[in-house]
Amino acid sequence: MKKVRFKLLLQHFRTESLSLRKRFLLYIISGIATFLALTVVLLNLFGVMNSANVQIMRDLDTALANSADNIEHDCDELAACAISFSHQLESQIQSFLIEHQLQFDDLQDNTRGLTELQQELYDTVYLNMQVAPASGAFYILNTTVNRASETPLFNGIYLKYVNLSSENTVNNDFTLYRGSYTTGKDNNLTFHSGWNNENRTDFFEDCEGVFSDGVHYVLSSVVEIPETWEKARYIYVPLRDRQYQIIGVCGFEISDLLFRLSHKTEDPRWGQLVCGLIDRQQGNYYGQFNSNRYQTGDMNSSLRIIPKSDYTQFDFGTESSVGITRDIFLGNDTFTVAMMMPQAQHQKFIRAGQLQNALIFLIIGALTLVCCVIMSHKYVSPILKRIEQVKARERGGDPINIREIDDLFAFLEARDVAYEARLEELEQERQAAEANATKTQKDYETALRQLDLVQGELEQLTTAQHRDIVLEEYEFFLCNLGTLTATEYKVYELYLAGKNAKQIAEILGISENTLKYHNKNIYSKLGISSRKQMLRFAALKQHQDTHTRNP
Repeated sequence: MKKVRFKLLLQHFRTESLSLRKRFLLYIISGIATFLALTVVLLNLFGVMNSANVQIMRDLDTALANSADNIEHDCDELAACAISFSHQLESQIQSFLIEHQLQFDDLQDNTRGLTELQQELYDTVYLNMQVAPASGAFYILNTTVNRASETPLFNGIYLKYVNLSSENTVNNDFTLYRGSYTTGKDNNLTFHSGWNNENRTDFFEDCEGVFSDGVHYVLSSVVEIPETWEKARYIYVPLRDRQYQIIGVCGFEISDLLFRLSHKTEDPRWGQLVCGLIDRQQGNYYGQFNSNRYQTGDMNSSLRIIPKSDYTQFDFGTESSVGITRDIFLGNDTFTVAMMMPQAQHQKFIRAGQLQNALIFLIIGALTLVCCVIMSHKYVSPILKRIEQVKARERGGDPINIREIDDLFAFLEARDVAYEARLEELEQERQAAEANATKTQKDYETALRQLDLVQGELEQLTTAQHRDIVLEEYEFFLCNLGTLTATEYKVYELYLAGKNAKQIAEILGISENTLKYHNKNIYSKLGISSRKQMLRFAALKQHQDTHTRNP
């Protein structure tokens, strides 16, 4: 219904004349509307219209660069601490072995020796944990006090902080997570709820391959800490003997809580932003984030990263976020740093920006309409007034002293004189044309009489020709005329039209040899031997058809 009304309205504008004022307003408003529409398209194309989204992405990019630099710096600092830690442990282990006249292999199933070694190394683990920006410190040796265990176990010390409240780990309470009972008691340590005497790890399965090609440290993916609700990453550095063989590993723990405390991101304009260090394995995404609301669990997490045209969408299953990413190289692997904000928060700012743009264009439209009305009163009204004066003059009113209008009337009078002269000439030409028409009518009647005579003679001639035609051949011609192909029938018609072979070949765009081939087929199908016979049969057929239509 609306479409029909619009068509009727459009037809009305096309057929009905509009006043000067309405036409002026229509053209001005249409021009301004077209200009504004093009402006909106261009601004959207270059992202100016969606200034909120552009600003958000720009600020996210700045925050991402800062966070990526901070993560790289913290990782390098922790790696440096881990390398120093490993040198201290290597020196102490070698001194212990020399002092007790032992080889490293002699520590296997040596409960007393490994316990004494832990006593020697405890202070080093504790002091390095205090110095490093980590949530825990550990060393693990490739030996055990219980080689007969079904699950491979490895001896060492693992200290963890409990109840971290800031990124500064100095003077925080800590606990013994892995280590001998004697080590914990002698150092007045509290035992973690998930405490065990020794560690389980798969580090030694491929440690030589991992630390080849100049790799000094390894940053692990996020893993669940056994017997706890925590998740963490680990900085690993190898422990080597004098033959440069790997006999163990040491390093530091970076728990999710420490990551949240160390990488807070908040923008004064957009509020809380979320930073994440993301791993990808086997097509799954998971990692650490500086917000409790984003927990990806482990490799079976439901995080999906969906690249868009100008941002990246992070789907956590229960909630989605919008942000950007950057890859960084840490240790021997590539990790992804992400900076994001909740999608609901992002949409809130986008809608606010769109509302602001709508208000701006609404104000511009209102001002445009006011300007059009003012211009109409200022310029169109005087023109209308002058036209009314012109109409008064046409009714015999006094002349007006407006140069443009006086010039217009002088021009119109000159045109009227020229039109009258032209009308007089046209009248003379009309009379001459009527005389010529009368003469032409007489000539036509004379020619018609001559045509009747010619047709009579033609009928006599046709009758004479009919006597020379064999009836069977003519009937064969008529019966097989419909067997001609479209091209052959076209050639047949052109012959009837009086065209010769060369003209027919040019009209059909074929060679003369091809035309001869068509002639041969036509003669064969129609049972004729020459073009003359064909034209004779055709003339007889045309004569009979004429008498059939006009009996």
